[in-house]
Amino acid sequence: MPDTPDGPKKLFIKTYGCQMNVYDSERMAEAMGAEGYVTTEVAEEADMVLLNTCHIREKASEKLYSDLGRLRALKLEKPGLKVGVAGCVAQAEGAEILRRAPVVDLVVGPQAYHR
Repeated sequence: MPDTPDGPKKLFIKTYGCQMNVYDSERMAEAMGAEGYVTTEVAEEADMVLLNTCHIREKASEKLYSDLGRLRALKLEKPGLKVGVAGCVAQAEGAEILRRAPVVDLVVGPQAYHR
């Protein structure tokens, strides 16, 4: 079970868009819970932040990069913070996300969730 000196590791998930993403975010939280993570509603408290994106929704990429910019500052304060991008935008633009946002540690599309 991953613990920090302050207790269990914390997971923050931000879900953009469709109902399927809400469902997928719940499954991600369950999977990470099995690894000892507890969810938090505050990104600044998290040891891992997952942004679950929806390509269908308007301006999804712009919202993603805006949030990644904010997370860059947080990661400078918390170097151990892990940042992941999941969902349709991650699947469609994974290489571009990694190129434009070095703050990202993990990019995973919906087809890889079950792994």
